Amino acid sequence: MNELLVFNVYLFYGLVFFTIGCVISFRNLKVSKLAIASALPALALFGFTHAFHEWSELYLKLWIGTLTHQWWVWIKLMRIAKLLISFLALVWFAWKMLDILTAPHRRWLGTLVPGLLILYLIATLVHLATFPIEDSLLLSVQLTRWIFGLAGGCLAGVAMIYYARELSALHHQGAHPFAWAGIALIAYAIAAGLLSSTWGIWVPIVRMLCAFGLLVSLLQALKLFDLEYQEQIEEQQRRIMRGEKLRAMGELASGIAHEIKTPLSYATLSCDLLERQLDGAPEPRRQLERIRHGLNRASHISQEVLHFARNDNEHCQVSITHVIDSALKLMQHRLKHFDVELNLQSGLLVEGDSVKLEEVIINLVNNAIDASGDERRLRLSAQEYRDRVLVTVEDWGKGMTTEQLNQAMSPFFTTKPQGQGTGLGLAICQQIIQQHQGELVLTNKAPGLEASFTLPRSAP
Repeated sequence: MNELLVFNVYLFYGLVFFTIGCVISFRNLKVSKLAIASALPALALFGFTHAFHEWSELYLKLWIGTLTHQWWVWIKLMRIAKLLISFLALVWFAWKMLDILTAPHRRWLGTLVPGLLILYLIATLVHLATFPIEDSLLLSVQLTRWIFGLAGGCLAGVAMIYYARELSALHHQGAHPFAWAGIALIAYAIAAGLLSSTWGIWVPIVRMLCAFGLLVSLLQALKLFDLEYQEQIEEQQRRIMRGEKLRAMGELASGIAHEIKTPLSYATLSCDLLERQLDGAPEPRRQLERIRHGLNRASHISQEVLHFARNDNEHCQVSITHVIDSALKLMQHRLKHFDVELNLQSGLLVEGDSVKLEEVIINLVNNAIDASGDERRLRLSAQEYRDRVLVTVEDWGKGMTTEQLNQAMSPFFTTKPQGQGTGLGLAICQQIIQQHQGELVLTNKAPGLEASFTLPRSAP
């Protein structure tokens, strides 16, 4: 009866960890925007390696009495190796989690990982030189559980709780499952590090229950990736439909704009001829000036429509920092009364058309200038964001209402006073960024508006 209980406990124990590895591995984490996606493969590796460790422990529990002393030494060495490998995967997960956190103690906690490795090596060398081989091997197992199982597991659990707090601050719906997963991971670390399996069968049962709690909370947390993936598919479909509509509208607008330019040119020429025939009467000249202003305005709009309708691209590898610098130099006349804060990471390369990307920066900076209030400040940043480049332009204006944000990318929609904007600036920016496989987003941030876009990063 006891052997049957041990068999079932360790079989289910290993199965729980194997399932943890599978549920993470079967998720498409590469397309996720959640920072934890880069760390979860390490947790999956821990699940697979720890499952192998526990299943091999089952074999040892059942057959340990038939082994000779020589085989016992080799089995102990193998036990230390597989236990160490599995817990090192857990420590790797903790390291990856600390790397993505913005917690104030992140850097200090990160020094614990190399500290644990150094402590383990020193302790192993000391007790190998001090104790007999049998006692030394038993101590190595305990050290592995204390240093990597207990300390590494608790560090990983705390990091997950910190990450859940960061998600909660962003009002993210997946915060609570990640917090429960962190608590379950800490509970398992305590059970694996402090409780000895020699105390009875209840110890692996407690460990199994903690691991099962980790599995259940992870299953709830990983649903977030499924929802995110579904939203990305729906957004891609909306983007394709929007692109088809814009392409059709662009072809129509291009034809209309070409037809309008000719009569506008004739009307402008007639204004010039009429102006020469007028005497010095101020009222006719004032009316003629209004006509000329309207014609110039119509010509400018037709030129913007033609620009919006064009889809020609000449892509090459460009430095996003150089693009921003070039755009700001062209706008020096408008920025001379502004305090511009730059946070540009060097070495950021993208595949694209430098002229069109420069146009995007100029448009966004122009909008930020027009939206600024009394506090004339702007902030531009370009940073690495996983495998992409994130560019942001922030102003200190009043921001936009929710309704305005929803319509901001629509052609001919503008919040500027009548006659000061065509409403095509952001639509053109969005079109250019989409042509570069990126995404343009507008977000209200205290105290103003943040316009940001991401582009795929190119290798040097």
